[in-house]
Amino acid sequence: MSTHLLTKLTLAITLSLLLGGVQPAWAQEAAVAPAETAAAAPDEQADDASVEASEDTAEDEESAPSEKTDKKETEGKEDTEEKPDAADKPAPPASPEDPDNPGVDALNRAIELKLDAQELKDLNEVVDLLDEAREEGLDSENSEFAEELLVATLLQRAASYSQVVLGQPITDPRRDPRWLTVRQYALTDLQRIVSLDESQATAWLLIGRLQSLPMGSSSEARRALSQVIRLAEAAQEDPDAEAPDATTIAQAYALRGAAQKNAADRLEDFNKAVEIDPSKAEYLLLRAQAHRADGRADECIADIDKAIEMAPDNPKVHELKALALLMQDKQEEALESFDRASELAPDLLSPYQYRGEVFSQLGKLDEAIAQLDKALELQPNNLASLLIRAQLLTANDEFERALADVDSILKQQPGLVRAHLMKAQTLDKLDRTDEAVAWLEKLVAIDPNRPELQMQLAAFYADKQMAPEAIEVLTKVLELDEGNELARRLRGDMYLYAGEHEKAIEDFEIALEQSPMDPGVLNNYAWTLATSPYDNVRDGEKAVELATKAAEVTEYGAPHILSTLAASLAEKGDFDEAVKRSEEAIAKATELDTLGGYDGQLEAELRCYQSHEPWRELQKQGVSGPASKAAAEIADGEKKGDKKDAATVEPEAPVAPVVNETPARSIDF
Repeated sequence: MSTHLLTKLTLAITLSLLLGGVQPAWAQEAAVAPAETAAAAPDEQADDASVEASEDTAEDEESAPSEKTDKKETEGKEDTEEKPDAADKPAPPASPEDPDNPGVDALNRAIELKLDAQELKDLNEVVDLLDEAREEGLDSENSEFAEELLVATLLQRAASYSQVVLGQPITDPRRDPRWLTVRQYALTDLQRIVSLDESQATAWLLIGRLQSLPMGSSSEARRALSQVIRLAEAAQEDPDAEAPDATTIAQAYALRGAAQKNAADRLEDFNKAVEIDPSKAEYLLLRAQAHRADGRADECIADIDKAIEMAPDNPKVHELKALALLMQDKQEEALESFDRASELAPDLLSPYQYRGEVFSQLGKLDEAIAQLDKALELQPNNLASLLIRAQLLTANDEFERALADVDSILKQQPGLVRAHLMKAQTLDKLDRTDEAVAWLEKLVAIDPNRPELQMQLAAFYADKQMAPEAIEVLTKVLELDEGNELARRLRGDMYLYAGEHEKAIEDFEIALEQSPMDPGVLNNYAWTLATSPYDNVRDGEKAVELATKAAEVTEYGAPHILSTLAASLAEKGDFDEAVKRSEEAIAKATELDTLGGYDGQLEAELRCYQSHEPWRELQKQGVSGPASKAAAEIADGEKKGDKKDAATVEPEAPVAPVVNETPARSIDF
């Protein structure tokens, strides 16, 4: 019995040294055994001499027997010593030659190496030796010890990997594949740890932290952090269970809150983290950010003020307060908080970026650009700063500088769609629209599945009145996303311009289902029904209904919609009311100082209704005027081969559109 107890104590002491003093339960039981059983014979003391030396216990060299004596005494004991009880755990064999423990030699080498491990390569070798020992075979007790040692070694190695990753935060991991590789090394070890021992709260917490980083899995982060919380809850019900410490639990709630999809769940987790550790300013900041995201500016500032009391020199606290103040439209106070953040951390980039946006909102573009200039002095290639400055420069009509910033962005990230769109828009501002169109055409040809690029290209085509090209691009967009409302409406407008009125109505009908109160859709749909030269398209009754709704939505304040209402009433035959609405359209345009933009069309419409004639328009042929005149012009166009039989409403192969000097007032963007 005494030999068995000492063997268990030997394993316990060794494991304590390797694991930092944490002993398994059976080792703790052995440590409190009756005093009489702890009195070991001289030969047993010799067996444990190496362990006793590590504990600085004096050894009696005279009592240590020679190898031959040890062997004889051992053989003699086999016949005389009382066998251990069946309830006791079997002692690991002392010899690696034991057929029940073929892996014990590898285990012993792992133990020796672990005691002296200094570098990562040492830990790698310990893991390999432990795997080898377990594969070769160990008895139950040695197997349990090897598994505990393996968990500890893997945790130490994972912690080393994690320290590298967590100590080097990175915005875009795709630009540093090594960072991703090291994180995966850590996650692999951690996943193996929890598969061996799911009670390892430290491992679960590290998984949650690593998965919370960029390009991690928020669902995996939540799962791991929830496991930490479950371990804490289980420990409350089971006094014998090992509970994670309060710091770990609070951190788990805070990290899980940041990974939550639902705002209520997010706030609940942050509340719990603050409750467990109210002295942690970081948790107050997380909760403040949640309040800000949910639009609760007062609660956000309350948490921030508490955080400032705890960490008055934390620049991020002052930056977040500035953002909360912006929610309350307190720009000047926000600028003061951003300034305080910069005083505390002059090299912190974000306050300069935010100040630039605030100055922009205040209409101080020069000051805004100066802030971004400073930001780019700190980090010359920062993409966000370049994007913001390019937008500010464009707003300030500094298009050449804006284009230079966009080109710098594209050198760093050639695939950034937003930058390509900005380049096309800037070229257009420089009156280099042909270059903008060519640029987008090339991009769309390379990547035909990017609706953002296609929509911008279609907008350029529409602006240049290139209806067939616009329709082709918009049709491709709708093939990718048939629910794209803007593409649907714009294609309807282009069909209207191209004279394909039936197709225009089909698109307007779908667009109206998507946005029943959109005044632009209502207006253009009504205009088509009221002014189309094709009998099978016009519907005065429905046109009046749609135009009236559009006028109501805009509170009878849009001249072009009042014009559409007048045209609809004229088509219905109510010319007196049509004249009234037409006069209102002219009066409103005069009031808004936009009458000149209609190039005399509103006045022409009024004269038409006073003559008791409805209005007709066929933009493709540049036809616009009273019904009798328009019919003659369309008939003349048919004779010249510009159009097939009007009843078919089907145009010939696309031709270059006629540029109408009258504004395309039916295209309401």
